[in-house]
Amino acid sequence: MKNSSVKQNNCSDILSVIMARQPVSRKQVSELLEISPAAVTNIVDELISSGLVVEGAFGEASARGGRRPIFLRICEEAGLVLTAAFRLQNAWISVCNLMGKELFSRSYADFSFDGMPRLFQTLSADTAQLIEQAGGRERFVGAGLSIPGTVENNRVLYSPELGLVDCDLAAVLQKELQMPVYIDKDVYLNALGENWMGAGWDYSDFVVVTIGTGIGSAIIINNRIYRGHCSMAGEIGYMITGRDALENGPYTLTNFGYFEKTASLRTLKTQTSMPFHQIVSEAQAGNQELKNRIFENADQICLGLGSVISLLNPQAIILHGSYAAAEPLLADYMRERLRYLTPVPCDVKFSKLGNRALRYGCVGNIWQKKHQMQFLPRH
Repeated sequence: MKNSSVKQNNCSDILSVIMARQPVSRKQVSELLEISPAAVTNIVDELISSGLVVEGAFGEASARGGRRPIFLRICEEAGLVLTAAFRLQNAWISVCNLMGKELFSRSYADFSFDGMPRLFQTLSADTAQLIEQAGGRERFVGAGLSIPGTVENNRVLYSPELGLVDCDLAAVLQKELQMPVYIDKDVYLNALGENWMGAGWDYSDFVVVTIGTGIGSAIIINNRIYRGHCSMAGEIGYMITGRDALENGPYTLTNFGYFEKTASLRTLKTQTSMPFHQIVSEAQAGNQELKNRIFENADQICLGLGSVISLLNPQAIILHGSYAAAEPLLADYMRERLRYLTPVPCDVKFSKLGNRALRYGCVGNIWQKKHQMQFLPRH
């Protein structure tokens, strides 16, 4: 039993290294993980037999001669993943390969969600077409779904936007789709996507902060999402950043938290009657009033981020959501502000993935759940 557990752990670690360092040789894997060459060879041979890993090009022989190393990589064509994201006003469904590349998709603008029946109806109609277009159900290893709300152990505890409370949505969809279904909250999957394919791939400890009409975050510690006691870690929208919080509560799961009320883009939109991307565009074009408003909003956000940095000491804060579009205007300003607010060093990055982060996160969630692997830094 112990040997089986050790082998499973070694297999997960080897997959993690191949994913992060591909193309990589067996010798490099052995040296990085300090696992014997024989054990690495045995596990890699099994992974090749399963189709998850393939051998690729040859490397250069050493100065002393000998055989040229054969490089390993993940076989992205070994299976397909159905991914989906549902929000209050929009949704999408897509078919991806095992490296998160989108092959086919359906998107829904102005999506009106009215609970389980609508979700069930939409998935039933469109996924059948996508699955057929992709070559049939037997090609799929599973489905990954992103929702706003609280998810614990693949069960939706609370999603006010979607009208779901204590719902075993995975079981319902698994019966309909006839494949394993893995569900998680959107902010966590954004972070997983950044960890695997985005601004987080150089770090093992970081925080992804999503800023839009609300504010949420996900905490990555040692390459894994930190969920907290009841899968609510990262709810920084409820942080208190001002003394007037006691006069403006209570703050519940059905309304905005204090930090969200003072720093989210909802406030800017109310002040200007403009979408954020237009505010940024006009500020960059020289509108000083709008530029000042953006800087005032950034100050409010930095008050919260300074506390997050001081508490967690992450390697980086990654700004995601609509705010990522403001990088040219705000990057240097926010880094300077945060250096002023806290002596704890921390990189500040802006996401380049946009909505792709969720797609990568949905696929990455399946990798982690099925193979207990991590997305390691690329260096």
